[in-house]
Amino acid sequence: MLTEDGRTVAGGAFFRRDEETAELKRIWTHQGHRRRGLGVAVVRELEREAARQGYRRIHLTTGPRQPEAAGLYLATGYTPLYDQDADPETVGPHPFEKTIREARTG
Repeated sequence: MLTEDGRTVAGGAFFRRDEETAELKRIWTHQGHRRRGLGVAVVRELEREAARQGYRRIHLTTGPRQPEAAGLYLATGYTPLYDQDADPETVGPHPFEKTIREARTG
């Protein structure tokens, strides 16, 4: 959670999807605080915490009527796992993924 003057202005969470993958959920920014990069800050902090906990990948989905969310994920280096040229309404949930740290060998 990000707070300003004692009020929560942005936040998000993740949960375990599998041994190597965390799934981001509920990334949001209060309407009065948008366009300030807070969504990027939340995503980056969630990635750092997931890496600290040993995850290698992040997975997430957003809906077809959430172009701002898709833009946030593309801007922060996520790979879309759907056809971006297709009509968004025909795709269903829009999945994304990102490697957050390389596997250790040896």
